Amino acid sequence: MSDQQPTGTPPVPPYAAQQPPYSQQTPQQRPHQNAAQGYVLNGQPPQATQPTSNINPVGRAGLILGLIAIAIAVVNNIVLQVLIASSAYSGYSFSLVSGVGTFLTFAAALAALILGLIGIRRVGAPHAAAGIAVGIGIAQVVGIAFSTFVGFFGSFLTF
Repeated sequence: MSDQQPTGTPPVPPYAAQQPPYSQQTPQQRPHQNAAQGYVLNGQPPQATQPTSNINPVGRAGLILGLIAIAIAVVNNIVLQVLIASSAYSGYSFSLVSGVGTFLTFAAALAALILGLIGIRRVGAPHAAAGIAVGIGIAQVVGIAFSTFVGFFGSFLTF
């Protein structure tokens, strides 16, 4: 019976008795009190927060494609070095292997870049894998484009 309030007194929430009246609070205390009570300033109702997920499948797919692009480039370079060192080296086989490997690397890197950019734009999802995918994609795409550009125009400059 001791936890009942006297009659004629309205019930007081437990947090109201611990805080000074609103007129005695500093401006820094007021927003904290409003946020703690679930109020938002400027008459906005409190918004329900969406639970954040700990996965970003698009960013993770971009990261995997970026790693695949790196693996294709490494394998392509090894195969080209083996072709040069072997007696079966010919200009046609070298160009074919180089072109196919470069195309596959470029396609995987471009896909990694696109998926990474999509993954970065996802709100509430982690962005680490997507950021790495964008970095790998940009590095590979710019590197391949520049080397192709230099190789194409360099062939016109040789005498």
